[in-house]
Amino acid sequence: MPASNALQPPLTPAERAIVQSYGDWTNFLMSYGLKPWNNEDAEEGKRILESLVENED
Repeated sequence: MPASNALQPPLTPAERAIVQSYGDWTNFLMSYGLKPWNNEDAEEGKRILESLVENED
């Protein structure tokens, strides 16, 4: 299944900045070995993103 149209969840400005540094939501997920078309993987990606934001503070 193509990953080009992965649905990005609502993001805070800090989360959005991190995702943009990877190019987009699909690239962010794939960089962590997650499948953008898999809802469980996307949820895990969101948790990873939230952790990254916490670590920046």
